[in-house]
Amino acid sequence: MSGVLTTKDKFKLFPLWVITLIPLEILYLLSDMVFIIIYYVVGYRRNVVLDNLRVSFPEKSEKEMKRISRKFYHYLCDSIIESVYLINMNLNECNKRYKFRNPELLENLAKNGRNIILAISHYGNWEWANNLNHWGPYKILGIYKPMSNKLFDRLFIHMRGKYGSIPVAMKNTLREVVKAQKKKELFALYLVADQRPGREDLSYWTHFLNQEAPVITGLEKLSLRYDLPVVFFNMSRVKRGFYEITFELIVENPKKTKKYEITEAYIHRVEKMVKERPEYYLWSHKRWKYKPEEFKSEAAST
Repeated sequence: MSGVLTTKDKFKLFPLWVITLIPLEILYLLSDMVFIIIYYVVGYRRNVVLDNLRVSFPEKSEKEMKRISRKFYHYLCDSIIESVYLINMNLNECNKRYKFRNPELLENLAKNGRNIILAISHYGNWEWANNLNHWGPYKILGIYKPMSNKLFDRLFIHMRGKYGSIPVAMKNTLREVVKAQKKKELFALYLVADQRPGREDLSYWTHFLNQEAPVITGLEKLSLRYDLPVVFFNMSRVKRGFYEITFELIVENPKKTKKYEITEAYIHRVEKMVKERPEYYLWSHKRWKYKPEEFKSEAAST
């Protein structure tokens, strides 16, 4: 794994390291200031966010859209601070701030010898979840997409593995699964599955937040190939800096499902969570960049 921080890396990251020695409650004051700059001064992707909200919630007023947008940006700044804070946050503090309400669901699956997929989304704080290794019986394999910036890629690998979870680059997923199976280790694939697929992989579309959207089907493929039950990671922000996670079994027997049933179960559960508290979803990414009519016209012309 290429995520080991070198002495040179640590020197470059020293300012971040010093900042994260400050208590989180004080760092939130910095978050408040960054919010003012990003939202009111720079206006980072404000049109993208509002456009995404308008088409996702046509029943809401423009005033309500702007309120959700402000809340989203405020939380976006908090989430950046929280991610960086992980550099120096110890396990005890993480366990106090990031709790799992029903770990017995995972324990019961483990008793039956079932390896699983933990299906998360771009909602709330998913970085602190690497403490899960100490809450349950599973070896956590955190699947991630490498960053183009190699320094920050190594930093995030370091942070995501600091409590014992194993960060695994997407391209190495199958290799790590086979390795765990050979060792007869119980494992859980910790997987974000609501990204927008690349243009070359637009094989399946579904209805998501009032729009037609292409969906990555990798979660379903892994579930079927290795007979992995899918457990949804339902995240609730209790208050600033504190979260509670509820596990929900959405697919127990993958082999008995119909084609795309697993994908639909997951994406509809994400939709339900987003509708309940929309400000915690990542609205600044262009989730609906591709339109189905565009690809229909392309197909017709070929």
